[in-house]
Amino acid sequence: MRFLFTAWPTPSHLFPLVPLANALIGAGHEVRVASTPSLAGAIRACGLTAVPLGDGSGTVTGPGKIVSPELAARFDDLAARLGLSEDERATWDVFRYFMLPPMWDFHPFGASASDPHPEVDDLVEYTRVWRPDMILWDPTAIAASIAAKVNGVADARLMWTQDYYPFAVRAMERAPGGWDPFTETVRPAAERHGLEVDEELLLGQFTVDAMPTAMRLPDATTTMPMRWVPFTGTTTVPDWLDAKRSRPRVALSLGQSRRLVMMEDGWDPVANVLEVVGRLDVEVVATLNATQLARVRAVPDNVRLIDYLPLNVLLPTCDAIVHHGGIGTFGAAATFKLPQLIIDSHAQHLIPAFGDEWAAAFRTMTSKNAARYVPDRGAGFTVDVHAAPEEARTRLKMVLEESDVRAGVERVYSELMAMPSPHDLVARLEDAARRGRTA
Repeated sequence: MRFLFTAWPTPSHLFPLVPLANALIGAGHEVRVASTPSLAGAIRACGLTAVPLGDGSGTVTGPGKIVSPELAARFDDLAARLGLSEDERATWDVFRYFMLPPMWDFHPFGASASDPHPEVDDLVEYTRVWRPDMILWDPTAIAASIAAKVNGVADARLMWTQDYYPFAVRAMERAPGGWDPFTETVRPAAERHGLEVDEELLLGQFTVDAMPTAMRLPDATTTMPMRWVPFTGTTTVPDWLDAKRSRPRVALSLGQSRRLVMMEDGWDPVANVLEVVGRLDVEVVATLNATQLARVRAVPDNVRLIDYLPLNVLLPTCDAIVHHGGIGTFGAAATFKLPQLIIDSHAQHLIPAFGDEWAAAFRTMTSKNAARYVPDRGAGFTVDVHAAPEEARTRLKMVLEESDVRAGVERVYSELMAMPSPHDLVARLEDAARRGRTA
C-alpha cells in the first residue's frame, strides 16, 4: 500500500509523523511526505521521501501572522456573539491565534477560487498521479483532505497537539448564517476543485491522536489513539554525551517552533532560567540558539550550551528536564521517565505586536497540555521563573530528589505505554485505507 503524509513546513510538525511513517515502511508499505520545498531537506534527513508542493516562494509565518485591525475586530465580534463560557473563550482564542493562521500558509485567507493555490493544486495533482491508498494529514493542511476527496482516497488527520478543530466546528454551529472563518479559509480551495465544505472535509474521516486520554479536549472526533514516540532528529553523538558524570544532568529546552517562527530578539526569562539552574549542583545541557540567548549577559559555569541536540538523543542521559510545556518535549520526557519542571511565563519572548490576548492564548494552550497534566500526575511542577525564581530552584531540587515525584513519573510513563504503538496501528490503517477509498 501507499501512504502519503503532509506536514506544515517546520520540523516540530514533521517529527511527530516519523515514527508512524517508519512503522508503515517496516511493514512493507511505500511512504512519502508532502510539504513546501523548505522542508524537503529535513524530510530527507529523517530518511523519508519528500514531495515538494508549490514553488517555495511564499513566506511561512504560522501563528506569527499579524492581521489587520478590521479582521481582528471581526474575530472579536464573532467571539462575543458565540456566547462562550470563560473556558470556552480561552479555547477559542487558541484556535484563533494558533491553529487557524498556519492554515493560511496553504490556504490564503480572503482568496477566491480563481486565485492561485499552488500547494493545494500540486497536492491534488500528485495524489491523482501517485494514487496513495491513504493520506495522513497535518490539520493545518486541509489541502490534503481536498486532494483525498477529489481522488477518492481514504484520509485521516494526524494530530501533533490537542485537537482544537472540532471545538471550532461546534462553535460555528452556534451562529448559523454568521461569519465562519474556518470554513471561509477552506472554501476557495474546495470550490476550486468542485467540493463543498462539510465536517468531513474539515476533520477527515478519522483522527490519529497521540495525546494521552487525560490531555484531550472534550470535542473529539472518531479517534485512533497512538502512543507518542519521541523523535526530534538525528545527529552525530558528541564525545561528552555518554562520559561518566559526578552530578545530576538537567536538560533545558525551550522549543524549536518558537525560535523558528515566533521569536524576535530573545526571551527575557531565559536569563532567569539560567540563574535558577546556575545555583544548583547539577550539570545543565541547554539547547538554546543565539536568538534565544540574545538578552543573556552571563552563562553559569555549570551550563553547557548547544544550539541543537535531538531530545531522543539527549534525554536518555539526563535526570530531569526544564522546558516550556510543548507537547513534543513533554512526550520525550515522559517516554524517558524524566521528572519535569515546566516554565510558566507571560510570553514576554513573543513578538510584542501580537498583543496581550495572543500571549494569553499561548498560556492557555500550554496550560491545557503538559503544564496541567504533569503536576496533576505528580510527575513535576509548573513555576513562573520570572516571578518566583527561588520557588523554581526549590522545585527543581524536588524533581531531582523526591520519591513522590519519581512515582508520578512512573504513572505518566504507564499511561503512555498503555496506548497502542505506531506498529500496532499498521493493520488498522491498512483496513481503514481499504474501507475509506471511494474510487
